[in-house]
Formats: sequence, structure tokens, C-alpha cells
Amino acid sequence: MRSVNKKLKTKNYAIAIIGPTGVGKTAVAFEIARSIGGEVVNLDKIYTFKNFPISSGLSETIKEKRVKRHLYEFLEPNQEIISPIDYAKMIHAACLQISSKKKSFIIEGGSTAYFPSFYENNKKNHFCKIIVGLKFSTAFDIRKKMIRRIEAALKEGILEEVKEGMTKYKDSLIMNDAHFVVPLVKYLKEEISLDRAKDEIVDRCLEYVEKQMTLFDQYKEIIWIEHDPKLLTKTVEKILALV
Repeated sequence: MRSVNKKLKTKNYAIAIIGPTGVGKTAVAFEIARSIGGEVVNLDKIYTFKNFPISSGLSETIKEKRVKRHLYEFLEPNQEIISPIDYAKMIHAACLQISSKKKSFIIEGGSTAYFPSFYENNKKNHFCKIIVGLKFSTAFDIRKKMIRRIEAALKEGILEEVKEGMTKYKDSLIMNDAHFVVPLVKYLKEEISLDRAKDEIVDRCLEYVEKQMTLFDQYKEIIWIEHDPKLLTKTVEKILALV
């Protein structure tokens, strides 16, 4: 695990990392935080909810003990989603709190619901210095990566997580909207096969990637970097060099 670079720690970084689902935003953000002694702020709608770490893709992140994180898993699954304007204010407040300790912050996420309000708030208050977009390389097979993520989630116990959610939180946003959850609910209800559920998960994720990129393309200030998960350190170095 990377240790804090004392030279980098003396600087105050204010970075946002956005991009499509599955590109590796969270891994990059936490690696930067480890490198510079910073803290991470969530810009993902699903990450705000508790009790679904596998379905949301947070299961590895919540094991991280060295990096302080903000606005992750603080809502009960049956609570209402926070409005984009209010959430943008919460992000701003978290960043100000981190900055008051003379520490760096890294905002990360790809929510199409929350990004526009965050962007407008930042345009008004100028608390985040740079917005970096991570994108898949042109040769990258996104579908294969999604399939690997599904298989890993199944091994980790996502079916048990979803089954519990069907009992406790059947009317929640996650149970009715999350890309990994909705097809698995149909499978557990014996409406479709597991193979069909896997296909639907992939299709939903790919459709959302297209929706995200269509939105992000409207914001010309975003600095785009191709990210290869196998070259995590290289991506981190590129981002820090931009600041």
C-alpha cells in the first residue's frame, strides 16, 4: 500500500474525478488520497446509501482504514434521495471542512443526477480547482469488465444482499433503480434466468455509461485522461501533474 508522499502533502490539492461507471474513479481517488494524505468526498448517488456494499461496488472501499471519507453510506436505504442542489451544498461543506484542516480533498463520482449541481456550485464558489474525467481507452472491452464485476459480486454474496433488500427495503431507490439489483430481483422472483439477469445488468450499465458520457461531454472544462486500471500509479501521477 502506498505511503504518504511528504513533499506532496505540503500542497493543498482540490480535485474532482468524474467519469463513467466501472472506469475506476474510486480506486484512483483513494490512491491519490493515500499519496498526498488527503480525504475523499463522494459524488455518487448510490454510494450515499447503507447496507448495499456489494450492489453499489463499495465493498472494497469501506475496508480502507487509512483514508477518511465523507458522504458515503450515511442514508438508510428507505430514506429519500437528497436533492441535487442540497447535495452540492453538502459536498461544498465537506470540502471546506477538509480545507480548514489544511488537507487536500478529492471528490469522486459519476452521478448524472448530482454532477450538474456540483459543477454549478463549484463555478459559483470555486472550491475545487480542477475536474478530471477518466475514460476507457478505445481498445478497452467494457462489456468484459462488467461481466467480471458481476461474477465477482456473485462470489462475494450479492444474491444474499439483494434477497435481504427485497424483505427490508423493497420500495427503496436501490431496489428499484440500481443497475446490479433490478435484474437480480427479477431472477430471485423466478421471472428470468440468472444468465438473463447478468445480460440485463451489463446492458443497463452500458446504457448508463452512454448517458454519463453524453452529459459529461457538455462540460468543456473537464480534462480527460485515459485510465488503465493496471496502471493506477501512472494515472495518479498524471492527475497530480495537472494541478
